[in-house]
Formats: sequence, structure tokens, C-alpha cells
Amino acid sequence: MPEPILKISVTCPHCALESLAELPIALIANALLIGKAIRLYSRCHNHYWTATFAEREQLRKSLAALRIESYANHAQVFSVACESPVSF
Repeated sequence: MPEPILKISVTCPHCALESLAELPIALIANALLIGKAIRLYSRCHNHYWTATFAEREQLRKSLAALRIESYANHAQVFSVACESPVSF
């Protein structure tokens, strides 16, 4: 099974062109937890750079939104399962 990835919008520091970058979710989460640098990439200039504080915070918010969405889906399934009639 392929590793889950997060597609994020990155802005090239050379030309300000926005593009999509893909990073493994586990890599992002681990780097945020231990304070490790996160390398971002822009295709337009074939350029790598270390994510700034603002970019790291955006990644943190994106992961938090995934968790909330996942929890909301689980809660919805759980509440639907509890509302179904039980027959003996």
C-alpha cells in the first residue's frame, strides 16, 4: 500500500509561482514533532528550500484539519450506527 501523501500549495521563492508539492504525511508529522527541517520543492526553478515558520504552521494546520475531518467522519459513522434499531 502506498504511503499517504499530502498535496500542498508552495510558492517558489524565485518567481512567486504557486505549484503543488507532495510530501508523505508521516514525514511532515515527524518533522513537526521533533523540530526537524522540512524541505519544499518548486518545479519551475528546480529549487529546494527549508520551510519557513509560516510554511511549517500551514503544514501543521493542514494535518490538524485532516485529523478533525477523520474524527468527524468516525463520529458520524458511530452516531449513525447507534441510531439504527436493534433487533433481538
